[in-house]
Amino acid sequence: MTSQATTKSAAPLAEQQSFLGLLDSHQRMLLKVCWAYTRTSHDRDDLFQEIVSRLWAAFGTYDRQRTFSTWMYRVALNVAIDFRRRQQSRGPETLSLAESLDPPSPQDEPKQAQLAELHELLERQNEADRAILLLCLEGNSYREIGEILGISESNVGTRLHRLKQSLRQSVHSSEN
Repeated sequence: MTSQATTKSAAPLAEQQSFLGLLDSHQRMLLKVCWAYTRTSHDRDDLFQEIVSRLWAAFGTYDRQRTFSTWMYRVALNVAIDFRRRQQSRGPETLSLAESLDPPSPQDEPKQAQLAELHELLERQNEADRAILLLCLEGNSYREIGEILGISESNVGTRLHRLKQSLRQSVHSSEN
């Protein structure tokens, strides 16, 4: 066992409880990151576990003067981008047998179609733009997005403006 693993296993109970409480209150945010960067439920589960593992490994370095969600988002997005790159190097993603055999119920079909469109939109973006869109859809301010991604607030605004223009052009050209 490594010294880091020994240190983590001997971490005070209060630190573990603090981490678990923060993780629980921000779990939805992590699930959205996992959804945006994967295609299958198996990959989402793997990515979620990897993100939580990295968050715990780095929790001792978390600066309590900063908001937890900003720090967590930054770690989660970096892990998700690395995970996606590894997945892409292995070849095209396919749906699991369970996902391909379990169609949505008729009342869920419109929602499923919208989610599929959103997923396709995110799939067409590079990692940075995908992260910006995801954070924007989450309702984060330009300042918060900039802090999470390590870019300026004005850069966030410029990139979002360009993304919106690109999306409008894409929608307009598909309607013609």
